[in-house]
Amino acid sequence: MVVARQPILDHVERIVGFELLTPPEAHPHEATAMILAQAIADIGLHKLVGDRPAHVDVTREFLLLVNPLPLDPERVVLELPADDHVDGELLTVLREVRAAGFRLALDGYREATASDALLDLAESVKIDVRGRSEEEIEADVNAARGRGLNVIANGVPDRQVYGFCRGLGFDAFQGQYFAEPVVVQGTSVPTYRLRALSMLAAGEAATFEQLERVVAEDPGLSLKLVKLANSAFYGGRHPVGTIKQALMALGTSTVRRWAALLVLAGINDRPSHLLETGLLRARLCELVAARTDGAEADRGFTVGLFSVVDALLGLRMPDLLAELPFDERTTRALGEHEGPEGKVLAGVLAYEAGEFEKCVASGVSLVDIAHAYGEALDWTDGALVQLSN
Repeated sequence: MVVARQPILDHVERIVGFELLTPPEAHPHEATAMILAQAIADIGLHKLVGDRPAHVDVTREFLLLVNPLPLDPERVVLELPADDHVDGELLTVLREVRAAGFRLALDGYREATASDALLDLAESVKIDVRGRSEEEIEADVNAARGRGLNVIANGVPDRQVYGFCRGLGFDAFQGQYFAEPVVVQGTSVPTYRLRALSMLAAGEAATFEQLERVVAEDPGLSLKLVKLANSAFYGGRHPVGTIKQALMALGTSTVRRWAALLVLAGINDRPSHLLETGLLRARLCELVAARTDGAEADRGFTVGLFSVVDALLGLRMPDLLAELPFDERTTRALGEHEGPEGKVLAGVLAYEAGEFEKCVASGVSLVDIAHAYGEALDWTDGALVQLSN
């Protein structure tokens, strides 16, 4: 079973929900059933979306087949096509669903074709902004606002469209732009913190002594690594009080990784969803690389994490590659998506976007990514807790 999530963000780029995505089936209601079964049974809704609502596409056929819905209405937003055929049977079911506390969002909203009966029951609408004129988008926003509906910009492709949509006052935003954000120049990263990132970039070439010196340069980093070594996340069976003890307890590979994560978590002027995206992508690339011929798991983690570091640091990817001591293989993976780990990164990026055919075309096993996804979500949740402590 294959399921991915795409974040929905508010006007300050905080994640306020996730849409659950799955490959399209011959019958759309089968895809909906697959998402629900996957979320509830295989992965668990909390693991997929945390305490944020899950947006799930539903169809008329599915709602008539499965009523009442075996879901917590406070956790799920049902998305129905805005121009769906409406009859008395569907309206009866939708009123029951709304009475049970479920929220309804209409996908693909256009004022000219949307069903008035559905709009009367909806809380929000999604407006697809891809390939449409500014005048068309603005007209639909104004019409939805006139009905008292919340509006979500769907399919935001780039920063220019995002800026325009923010100016129109959309309540929330969704699209590939937020998975692969452009770099915003201006972040200044202290040299000693760049050196911590260099340790991860250098991989096995970084020695124990080099790691110890780099960590010792940053008192805050030293304290956090010692605290991490004592945490339940890594067992914490024997008290750790020094940097050297932390290095010995955690191992050089783990310290390289966490030194970089702690540096990135300390960058406060970037949207928080970037770090969450980077953590999930890094762990997913690591797990998939371990299952991919010719790929290295540790390098997969590095490639996944650094695929968002350019945006976190305010550096263009070519500048980041020139700044840090990546070897040729990692450079090609990050810059060109070439080589075994580059192929893994390309597959994971396509999976995140719900572009499952593109994922298969990358040469990476869709099944391997799907199997690793739940474990990667679990690890990301734990890592975020550690980074916030």
